[in-house]
Amino acid sequence: MPDRGRHISRFAGFTDATDFVRRLLLGAIGVLLVTVAGVFAAMIGAVDATAQPAGRTHPQESIYQTRGIFLDPKEMDRWASASYWEQKVAEAFKLIVDPRMQDDAEERDAVLATVWQVKRESVNAETKILTFIPKRSAKPRSKDLAYLISFIPRANPKEKDAVETRFIAEGPAAMPVAAPEPPGPGPRPPSSFGYAGFPQNNINRYWAEHPGEMKGVLAWIAASAGPAFNQILRTSVAQAGGIRSAYFHVAGTKIPSGTVAGLAIMFLGDAAPMTARPPEQRGARDIADLQIEKLQAEARAHDRIGDITGLDALPADERFPAKVAVWQYFAAGTRDGEVDAIVPIPKTDRRALVTLRFGARNNVSIQHVGESRKGSMLGDPGDVRRVNGFAANSATPSALVAWLKKRYPGVPPKGSTVAELAESVTAEIQRRGGTPAWFKENYGIDVLTAADAPGRLTRTFEYKTQALGNLQDFTPSELQTLESTLERMSDSLVPRLRGLVMARQKTAVELIGVTATKVAVSDWREGGIARLHGKDRLIVIFDAASMHSDALFTGGSGVNGKPEVAAQLLWTFAHELGHVLAATPGAKESFEGLVRSKGIKPVTWYAASNPMDEFLPETFALYVGDPEWLKSNRPDLFRWFETLSALASSAVMRRADW
Repeated sequence: MPDRGRHISRFAGFTDATDFVRRLLLGAIGVLLVTVAGVFAAMIGAVDATAQPAGRTHPQESIYQTRGIFLDPKEMDRWASASYWEQKVAEAFKLIVDPRMQDDAEERDAVLATVWQVKRESVNAETKILTFIPKRSAKPRSKDLAYLISFIPRANPKEKDAVETRFIAEGPAAMPVAAPEPPGPGPRPPSSFGYAGFPQNNINRYWAEHPGEMKGVLAWIAASAGPAFNQILRTSVAQAGGIRSAYFHVAGTKIPSGTVAGLAIMFLGDAAPMTARPPEQRGARDIADLQIEKLQAEARAHDRIGDITGLDALPADERFPAKVAVWQYFAAGTRDGEVDAIVPIPKTDRRALVTLRFGARNNVSIQHVGESRKGSMLGDPGDVRRVNGFAANSATPSALVAWLKKRYPGVPPKGSTVAELAESVTAEIQRRGGTPAWFKENYGIDVLTAADAPGRLTRTFEYKTQALGNLQDFTPSELQTLESTLERMSDSLVPRLRGLVMARQKTAVELIGVTATKVAVSDWREGGIARLHGKDRLIVIFDAASMHSDALFTGGSGVNGKPEVAAQLLWTFAHELGHVLAATPGAKESFEGLVRSKGIKPVTWYAASNPMDEFLPETFALYVGDPEWLKSNRPDLFRWFETLSALASSAVMRRADW
């Protein structure tokens, strides 16, 4: 299967795997076949009796997401450093900011939040707004600020309107003080000074038109205590129709003789300053919030994300990456589904494990499941106390020993108490569970090494030489994941795997062309295959089985909130084992009959792509990897596998060669 595994179901003239098993068993165990097939046929009725009333179908259509989105830690770091307000304003305007803002993120966001508050829906002419931004409680020892915000119309229709922010003053200098027009002629300006902001950049013309304002400004400078001054001034001059006010910023120094040096005068406009109130929690917003806001504003309901809940319950440093994951998966088309996502926590080597549930009206809930570190193996190491069947067989030491001899025949139990016995077997699982010998001794599964695989695949499964390239050894961690997969399966199902052969190869190889000139073509998308050849069964795992290992995990919060998670490789193992178990006589027919009668929707995109071959293995992977999801979202299928696990024992235990 692409990204997961594939089932090759036509071999040696048999129409499919079930047909092969029927022919193999009909002669030797005809009575057993009838019994097992009858049991499976009865399973539909058994499930019906405990499910919904006749004629009803399951309303759930939730899909379990098995295609992950890799969130690059470096990109996550970069996004975490991006300013919500800078991105928001820059999407609407060409942004020209005062260099001072780049040195202070809090001030930058306060100013740009103010820009958003005072923005114009349309900019037809240059508009200047003097803004006063009071001290911010979020920044200790912050000062009052004055910025001049200018909106400038675009030069041509293909461009954006521009907005420019210019720092004017801070502290007491940011509060305008009165500079009334004095009586008489007033002081004369110095012989040289700088100026800016005046209409048409012509100060002489402006002073000629507004002489009272010039007198007020120069009189205030002359009267200032010095030696340095830096202040916003407000002039008020009587004229026809009332009082005209204007605003200026002046800065310079006065030498002891009273001469003014380095004078700079900026005209700020004739509109009263606007006092801004930036949002108190503006620093808590980030680029993910911006992207989610855009999705919430989409015109089409299908593309509009709903409410997001659960963020407050997350650890603080997980909230931003969790929002990024919601944004990325929703934008990629995830609807009515669950994602068990791995998200890197910015500026750390830690990864958050979060479950995202996309539900009705595109509402999303987020649940914290756990945490891991980059490069570490997901899930706990093997432990006999977590093995399916341990709880039911550990009431007494003798009961546990009897069970262990069947479940782990290659491990001599040591100890006289339940705790001692469990510790001894757990130690062996962790010590030897990453070796091929472990699976031969305890499960009857042949895990081939790279050296052994070519001969066995050629001899038993008629592999051609061209298809034998890049065979590998399973790594110890991969085999530990296989052990974890088997630990979750019941005592009735595990014996069915005796005689299974497993091999590891870098990529799947397909032979194309006529017999004499077949060409080997690699398919990097395949995660694994399950093959039947005569009475022999084979699973081959490829590198792509771990394609989503940095994006997705398998499992959930588990009992009492304790994480029960595993790497995505467990899913591939379970999927391919599901193909093997699907060959049980009558199993596939029973499963498909239940699906038809209930109108049950496929559980994953891959199951939907080929329901005939992949629905059952994908569902089995969920039954093994995330049974709580299956129980909640497809309860009839969960009960079907529960029944299979309970009923298979009598048939399997009477056939030692299964």
